[in-house]
Amino acid sequence: MNLMSLLAAFLFSLEAYHFIGHVLILFRMRLLPRKDLVRQRYYFLVDAMTVFTTNFLFTGKLQWLAVIQNIQHGYYFLTWDSSSLCKKVISWSSLDWQRSHHKKRWELLEVFGTTFDVLVHTINCYLLGQYLTTVEVIISLFITHCLVYVILHNPLYAWSNPVSTPDWVEKRIFPIGENYEGCVLSGGDAKKEK
Repeated sequence: MNLMSLLAAFLFSLEAYHFIGHVLILFRMRLLPRKDLVRQRYYFLVDAMTVFTTNFLFTGKLQWLAVIQNIQHGYYFLTWDSSSLCKKVISWSSLDWQRSHHKKRWELLEVFGTTFDVLVHTINCYLLGQYLTTVEVIISLFITHCLVYVILHNPLYAWSNPVSTPDWVEKRIFPIGENYEGCVLSGGDAKKEK
C-alpha cells in the first residue's frame, strides 16, 4: 500500500463514517439528546474538512459540490446554536425532537440538507474507491465499522436509539416545546416556552 492508497483509504473511511452517521440521523436510528448534540459543533468542521480534502486536495473532482457542502457546514459551524435555523437543525437531529409532539413532522429543509450530505459522502466514497483495490476498500470499511461501533454504538456515550433509550440518557432529554428557547418551526412560528 503506497502513500496515495493509504491517504485514499483514510479519507474513504472518514467519508463512509460521515455517510453512516447522517443516514442514522436521517432515519432516526441513532440520535443524541439536544444538550449533548450542541457540544458536537466541531463535528461540522471535521465533516467539511473531510469533503474539502477529498474534492480539492486528493481527487480534484466535483469541487463545486464540495463548495456547496462547505458553505452549508461553515454556516452551521459559525452560527452553532445561535441562529434560529441552526437551532432548528440541532433540535430536529436530537432525541428531544423525538420525545416532543413534533416527532411526526418531517421538516423538509432538514431532510433535504441531511440527504444532500448523504449524497456528497456517497459520491466521495465512490471517487475515493477508484484509488483503492478491493482489499483496501474492505479494510477501509472495517475501519469505518469500528469507528461507528466505538462512537455511535458505545454504551458510554449518549448516542441512542429513540425506541430503546437507556435511563441515564432519558434523563438528559427535554422534549422540544416544553422547555426550549428560540426554535423557529415550519411556517415561521417562533416557539419560545419556559
